[in-house]
Amino acid sequence: MRRKRKSFWKPVTAGFGAVYLLTMALATFLVKTKFAEDFTQQFRQFAVSLVKEVNEKERSMEESGWDSQEKRRDHYQYLANGLLWKVNDEMLQVSVGFYDKDMRLMAQTRDEIGGNSIYEAGSKVREYASFCLDDYISLQEKEQLARYQWEYVHSFDMNQPSKYRFSIRTSPDGQTLWAIYVQEIVWTPSELWDGENYKDPLTGSVTSMDMARVDYETGEETITGSFEQTDSRIVWQWINPEVPIEELETGIITNTSMQLPYMTAYETWRGFESWKTWSGSRYLHGFSQQGEFAWEEGIEEPPVIIDSDGLNYRGRYQLKVGMLEGAGPVYVELRMESSPWLAALDYMKYVYLAGFVLTLVCGIKIVLVFRKTYDTQIALEDMRRDFTNAMAHELKTPLGVIRNFAENLAEHHMEEKREYYLAQIIGQTEEMDRLVVKMIEISKLDSEELVLKREKVSFSQLVREQLARFAPMTEERGIQVQLEENGDFVVYGDREYLAGAVGNLFSNAVDHNLDGGRILVRVEKDQCVVENTGQPLEADVLAHAFDMFYTGDKSRSKRDGHMGMGLFLARKVLGLHGLALLLENMEDGVRVVVKEGNGSVYESKGFNRNPKF
Repeated sequence: MRRKRKSFWKPVTAGFGAVYLLTMALATFLVKTKFAEDFTQQFRQFAVSLVKEVNEKERSMEESGWDSQEKRRDHYQYLANGLLWKVNDEMLQVSVGFYDKDMRLMAQTRDEIGGNSIYEAGSKVREYASFCLDDYISLQEKEQLARYQWEYVHSFDMNQPSKYRFSIRTSPDGQTLWAIYVQEIVWTPSELWDGENYKDPLTGSVTSMDMARVDYETGEETITGSFEQTDSRIVWQWINPEVPIEELETGIITNTSMQLPYMTAYETWRGFESWKTWSGSRYLHGFSQQGEFAWEEGIEEPPVIIDSDGLNYRGRYQLKVGMLEGAGPVYVELRMESSPWLAALDYMKYVYLAGFVLTLVCGIKIVLVFRKTYDTQIALEDMRRDFTNAMAHELKTPLGVIRNFAENLAEHHMEEKREYYLAQIIGQTEEMDRLVVKMIEISKLDSEELVLKREKVSFSQLVREQLARFAPMTEERGIQVQLEENGDFVVYGDREYLAGAVGNLFSNAVDHNLDGGRILVRVEKDQCVVENTGQPLEADVLAHAFDMFYTGDKSRSKRDGHMGMGLFLARKVLGLHGLALLLENMEDGVRVVVKEGNGSVYESKGFNRNPKF
């Protein structure tokens, strides 16, 4: 019964998969820890930079003082949005909250529109007019507006004006936002303009624009193009529902811009999704209207307060800066939210791929090695079993003959046949002795302690010696022997074993030849070919010709004393020397080829080992 082949894929895949996952998980954790440390350091640097900015501004205002708390608030509102560019990491976002001396929130990072001065008939109505979008429009409306902002930012070009224009309508005193407009503007190069002025229906102005490029090393400004507005249309608008329609026209129209954190023209990787992440973070918007600031005595620098939730790494600084008399100090709370796990996953993506490929290759190689080892063990077991069966079969016949003749001698006292019986018994014991000698020879070849000599061996010389040895037999049967030497096939190995292998090949060539036939031996640089005339071998015989004790013709072993070991031993010896032995039919006989090989034949037969030289 054929043994079912064992599968190694599942255990090896499970083992290597577990090792891969554990290794990658550990590596990702270490990288995540490093990113968390880096984010903390960046956050600290941002805090230091912000504190420096605040201290310098407060120091500059020591003599003149602030004109009003409103101007102070407007300044810190500008800082709350204007310094975020200093945190230049895709996985790290920050927000800033400024508190007055009474720890009341006066400015914070926010989505806002405006930031420039509002004029009416040439007179300044409000110097810094910015409006928090969350105070006026819904989340859905804000996202719609943000998409226009992103397209505006993403299509920024120094050579031509922007496609969109943002405008606001405020109350006459500039304190309340009445409307927001997004216009799509048509610009025509001045050289193609027909000269007819276009009056914008929203702003009532005629607009032209010169695009310039500045060389910051020399300060030289170069005009790259001039454009005229020739058309416009409102593509999005929001009207304050609390403002009566009849009062709307009394408001002030001002061209403006938006400040959406993490959506800028200078950090192209910061786009709509980055802003949406920031905008959707409750932590970054969680500033209390009334702050609580307290520090332990003797601390030189307040520590980062960690508010991590496992997946997101969050922290905040609480600082006290500026000591102006009158206006009082400024309390600052800085918040950061980062994703060290996502940063680590992004950083490790190529490591994952390389690790997966390496693990896959190692797993496949291990499976192949296991399978090869397993197949070798099975082949060895099968060979030992076949060897035992074959030896038992071969020994059974002579032992039966010996027993039969011994019983005849014991039962019948026939002096005239005594010598005959004894001769037969001795003959059978000699046959068993030859079989035992072959067994010992095979055992030596299979031994792990086999030591083969390493010497230079010429096949031409071996062939000539073996032809001389078999010359009496070939002459007796009238077999013509022809030797062709087209180079010397030289190998390094044990000459005694190689001579025995070549002798077995010649023995078969003589025994399987026809009376009056021929043997052609051709020695070339990389092979030795032995051809003999005779009956071509049947397919079944070719398939089993190298098997132990296989004779093809069952009567040959009895008739000529053959045990079917010649080709088996020849291939085995040649294989141990890294040579391949091939057997094939010709039209009028059989051809045997010895050539350089890698011993793969013996690997499939269970002899996967390297002999010692």
